[in-house]
Amino acid sequence: MKKLLKYFSVLFIITTLSFAKDGEKDKLAVFQARMDSIVATVNCGASIQVVSASKYDLLYAYKPESKMIPASITKVITAATAFNLLGVNYEFKTIIYSDDNNLGDGVVNGNIYLKGYGDPDLSSYDISLLAKQIAGKNIRQITGNIIYDDSYLDAEHYGLANYYNADTKIAYWPYVCALSLDKNKGSSDPAYSAANVLLSSLSSGNVKVDGIIVSGTTPDIAKEITRVSRSIFSVLANMNKVSDNQSAITVFKVIGANYKSPPGTLKNGSDAVVDFLTSIGVSRKNYEILEGSGLTRYNYVTSDLYVQLLKYMYDDAKNFDYFYSTLPIGGIDGTLKDRMINTEAEKNVHAKTGSINGVSTLAGYAISRDNELIIFYIAMNGFGSNNKPYRKKQDEICDLICRFSRK
Repeated sequence: MKKLLKYFSVLFIITTLSFAKDGEKDKLAVFQARMDSIVATVNCGASIQVVSASKYDLLYAYKPESKMIPASITKVITAATAFNLLGVNYEFKTIIYSDDNNLGDGVVNGNIYLKGYGDPDLSSYDISLLAKQIAGKNIRQITGNIIYDDSYLDAEHYGLANYYNADTKIAYWPYVCALSLDKNKGSSDPAYSAANVLLSSLSSGNVKVDGIIVSGTTPDIAKEITRVSRSIFSVLANMNKVSDNQSAITVFKVIGANYKSPPGTLKNGSDAVVDFLTSIGVSRKNYEILEGSGLTRYNYVTSDLYVQLLKYMYDDAKNFDYFYSTLPIGGIDGTLKDRMINTEAEKNVHAKTGSINGVSTLAGYAISRDNELIIFYIAMNGFGSNNKPYRKKQDEICDLICRFSRK
């Protein structure tokens, strides 16, 4: 009798598991059919892939091999490469040096050097803080010049503007340099402007400067007086949340400077990206990343790149929480603040948007009804100038992903 009961118990478990798997297959089939019905209404080129982050099983794919213009989801690649190459403890610094070895007498007998290392968020407040720190060291006179040094990055300030025919015009490209100031708005030479703010702030703090402001490079023998710094998380969160192009291109060049040597260039940044993506198994045939913001129409990607990259970051215990937290949240903040509101995707999608003329993209993570993290990539190209209907379709897809359940 016990053997018979055991037999029926095992049979019941096997049958139950079989029904569960069949039920899961049925739910997946319904999900895929609903995805198909949304995609059928998208009147442009599209490529979509949806994959479980933990199980890594394919939930949905539509033309996953298509090469698409990514627009600002390029910043996902920039952020992932930065975390991987620079590390979570990296700081974007701005340093003041002196060529006077004895500051104990309250006088800098010589020059001070204001050197930028590519902090895209450097502000007038930061420069004023540097001046206060100098005054706080009881320095009351600088006999030489204020020399501003932006040599850490190259002098190609407008990226790929006017490099390719039919590309994004120069008016849309930000000014990028190693010594920024207030996002480089309203200044034709932000590095000089930063030095000018320093001079003014020193004067306000009763520090006399005998010399003038000039451009130059910091000698190797110069000693650090003081610095301000900003965490990599702060920089990348701002870059991704609001889709800041000036930040993205600056970070891309900083990556290049660290990957090879200063000055940081787009070419070196691109080489670093290729090296990183190759190291995680992404085929070189699947992309071209020429700059880190997504402004150029000559970047191209495939869905496999993003699925592999987002999976790699998910598995990276050291960096994932930081990376995940830089992404806009549906209905909450950044470029997704006004999207997905009153849908299941609200608060449950962490993803990067992308938008240039005729291009709308979205890639990131969504939380399903089973609390399962889902990786998704959606790219839509070639629809004209009005991207609102295509964003709406993306939001519908995200809502459907968040409503998906295997149970």
